[in-house]
Amino acid sequence: MPLTADPVAVRKILQTDRRWAVYALADLAPEYCAAAEWHTAGHGHALLLVYRGFDPPVLFAHGAAADLAPLLPEICGERAFYLSMRPEAAALLRHGGYEILDEKRVWRMVLDPRRFAPAANTAVRLGQADYEALTNLHRDGHAAGESPRFFDAGMLRHGAYYGIREGEAIVAAAGTHVVSEAESVAAIGNVYTRRERRGQGLGAQVTGAVAAELLRLGLQTVVLNVAGSNTAAIRIYERLGFERYCEYLEGMARH
Repeated sequence: MPLTADPVAVRKILQTDRRWAVYALADLAPEYCAAAEWHTAGHGHALLLVYRGFDPPVLFAHGAAADLAPLLPEICGERAFYLSMRPEAAALLRHGGYEILDEKRVWRMVLDPRRFAPAANTAVRLGQADYEALTNLHRDGHAAGESPRFFDAGMLRHGAYYGIREGEAIVAAAGTHVVSEAESVAAIGNVYTRRERRGQGLGAQVTGAVAAELLRLGLQTVVLNVAGSNTAAIRIYERLGFERYCEYLEGMARH
């Protein structure tokens, strides 16, 4: 059960559940693959991905718990992970001596292009020159712990970002965590609206603008993640044409 760098073998496993594996499929792309460490089972039914583009690294699990169990010894030397796992896989980590902190239930939602219904909006395309304005926007959520957790300048370079401006400031924005035209997948993320401007439909506008661009590119699988407790956001995404697919866990695992 060694590490593998064979994208064909990895892709074959991930294609068994594309909607769950969107981020991992995108990590096969050149702009992401250098940070991806793949652990695959010999029978080819399951894998663990350690993505080292962040500190601590992100741990993703794909496959049944019984197939994942033999892979755990390969990663147990790692002291901490930010995990993205279904509950049964997270249970394996606990049995392996990891404590899971700040655990939250998250819905993976998938866009149905036939139901896509964007709201009329004033969102504009953002680029690398807007990095500082976006980080200023995200600071609005620091005190409440609402700021996007995963954001860097490379996302503006490789992805699709839209925002609503008021003067020099951006008051709402949404973008993509990953985009891969080669794998025909994308994950919308970093959706944020200033606290005093919420309830005015700005989040729906910027999310709809990003989704429209991804559909224009012809991407087959477009997803986003939302906390299970955020019922208002879930309703917004459902009105745009997203459907709940599966519930999973995010949190910090420490050994």
